[in-house]
Amino acid sequence: MSPDNFLSIYIHIPFCIRKCRYCDFYSIPFDVSLVYRYIEALGKEWEMYESNPLIKEKTVYTIYIGGGTPSILDIQMWKKLDEALFSKINMSDVKEWSLECNPESFSIEKGEMYADTGVTRLTFGVQSLNRRELSICGRAHSADRALETLNDSGLDGLFNSIGVDLIYSLPGQTPETLDNTLSKVFSVPIIKHLSAYELTIAQDTTFGRHSKRLPVPSEELSVQMYELIGKRCNRRGMRQYEISNYAMPGYESLHNKAYWSHKPYIGLGASAHSYIHPKRWSNAADAESYISKIFDGRSAVNFEETLGPLEIAAEMIFLGLRSEGGINEKEFAAHTGIEFYADGREKMLDEYSSSGFLEKRDGIWIPSPKGMLFADMMARGLIPRKKNHTA
Repeated sequence: MSPDNFLSIYIHIPFCIRKCRYCDFYSIPFDVSLVYRYIEALGKEWEMYESNPLIKEKTVYTIYIGGGTPSILDIQMWKKLDEALFSKINMSDVKEWSLECNPESFSIEKGEMYADTGVTRLTFGVQSLNRRELSICGRAHSADRALETLNDSGLDGLFNSIGVDLIYSLPGQTPETLDNTLSKVFSVPIIKHLSAYELTIAQDTTFGRHSKRLPVPSEELSVQMYELIGKRCNRRGMRQYEISNYAMPGYESLHNKAYWSHKPYIGLGASAHSYIHPKRWSNAADAESYISKIFDGRSAVNFEETLGPLEIAAEMIFLGLRSEGGINEKEFAAHTGIEFYADGREKMLDEYSSSGFLEKRDGIWIPSPKGMLFADMMARGLIPRKKNHTA
């Protein structure tokens, strides 16, 4: 089975208890009747894709259920999701099935049900274990509840991997409060994966609307926090395999690595994105509209584009500089028709290499942890531009 035939599936569950103040993802209040109609629509949307020849040729390799808050679904809702959607997907070759959970809506009873269905990996949205930082973010759980959930002995042996998501550079956060959160997280033996995202303030969020008054850490402090996370993860035995992701050896997210390496994926649900070379498309970010269109037998897609060589080159550079996979010169040329080590990039690549940002190994340009921190800066210098032609 060739990796070129692998397909990943992302399933968006948009329901939440309440909207976190930093959240820019599509999410809506929990509504029982809407949930059941939404679940039915997910199954119908997959049936539409299943008949597509491009999909029939591929093998489902990874599944990821995100949100929103997928763990907000009760046991009956999950059973309905299994019946309406999961039962229709050929799971025989699935290597990883991830599910996002929040501490306040998770229970061991749900965990046992997830495992029985086939879920192999849980990632808990903890974000912080500092009471003040959780309150500022508008999170629904307490630090005690998060630790109680992670330390529950019922989790032992249920899944291949348990991970935690954190956010750093939160308003009022310091390296000391972050270090305290990391110490508490790493006191939990079963944690095999850590995602640590620097806070990005989107305009259309509560944080965005009050950004001028937020006591966000300075850039210098943010760099200190990034370096602190790297040091603590290294001590734990976790390896950084992407700018925001760390894992014990063998516990990296296969689903995310598929995204970063331009493997095809299908997104199901409102606001979900899909990509099969050379096209990318996304569904409308409106659950009612999504359900209505799917029930009518219509596509819920409201955006579609065909990527040209320059767009693909930009994405391969941007993503490659943020992950340990780096940029493979041969693959870059094959996907884009553009030679990576050419067109003026030679000088910049040599400069980044001598600065310790990049290392070339067997035709692959691999960023160092320090280089990942400057990935955006390097990408701006390396992304090919359209040539202007004059008469």
